Amino acid sequence: MPHKTLELRRAYYQKNKDEINRKRREYDKRPEVKKKKLQRDAEWRKKNRARANELSRISKIKYERRCKKLVFEHYGNTCACCGESNLKFLSVDHINGGGCKHRKQTKGKICVWLYKNNFPKGFQILCFNCNWGKHINGGICPHKE
Repeated sequence: MPHKTLELRRAYYQKNKDEINRKRREYDKRPEVKKKKLQRDAEWRKKNRARANELSRISKIKYERRCKKLVFEHYGNTCACCGESNLKFLSVDHINGGGCKHRKQTKGKICVWLYKNNFPKGFQILCFNCNWGKHINGGICPHKE
């Protein structure tokens, strides 16, 4: 439906947003449309390799930050031992140990792994001092001795 002004077009879209998006999603599911989109995207990535890599990198960073934020919120946002709440000092701790082995399996992305695995039990938030003190002291934080 042609509109005379940009404002009228925007108003029409706001009024019919759900229906328009439903039709768009339906159209995008068609195999021939999917195939065309994949080809077009692949061509763009070939022509703009540096830009595609940069966008990929930025997207990955945003995703990892979002995962970390959600993990910290789920496990309490404060050190379980001393109560430190400055996020710059906090880290994820494996309650029963085995963090080094697990970190190698997840390639250092423990927060992403926790998010993808629906925040399993056996983890807590500790500040770096308590986490390292627990490691050196055989599993018990020096605050708890």
